[in-house]
Amino acid sequence: MKDDIPESIKGNLAKLKATSQYLLGLINDILDLSRMESGKMSFVFDRHDLNVLINEIYCTFQLMMPEGVELRMRVPEIPVVVAVDPYRLKQVLSNFINNAIKFTTSGYIEVGYYFCTKGDCLHIYVEDTGIGIPEEKQKQVFDRFCKLDEFAQGTGLGLAICQVIAQRFGGEIQLKSEYGKGSRFTLTLPKERIG
Repeated sequence: MKDDIPESIKGNLAKLKATSQYLLGLINDILDLSRMESGKMSFVFDRHDLNVLINEIYCTFQLMMPEGVELRMRVPEIPVVVAVDPYRLKQVLSNFINNAIKFTTSGYIEVGYYFCTKGDCLHIYVEDTGIGIPEEKQKQVFDRFCKLDEFAQGTGLGLAICQVIAQRFGGEIQLKSEYGKGSRFTLTLPKERIG
């Protein structure tokens, strides 16, 4: 039956579907941010194997990679247990990876974690070989509705939401980026969340 639909109508249906998904995403992002900031969104903290959580994210996004972009996972052999809300942690990492996909046309996107040099915190990161972010614009990417590329998909709320989640975890988000070479977004968890 789908083969009987003219190509022009198929194209319009695809645009309609994409627009609907964008609007639904915008509404969900606004509701999430509002609930989080008002303290009305509950977080369910429990102990989880971080290797398992990151592997679930890896498996989810492996088939979504653009042609010419490799998704990598870097985790230690002995897993770390963290006390987090797994849904919210996956929301942060998914947001980081979705942003990396938008701006990476070749090379890799890597998700992983490691202990900081002092050993008193954990860095969970997504790194890419994308276009990077100019230094003068790096702070504003965390502002609400900030889109450095107006033509890229998204609402401009994702990183603001990630920042609120990081704060609820007792951590923070760090950004290292070099224009033309790529970016690394890192969620830092304090030692209270480890073990």
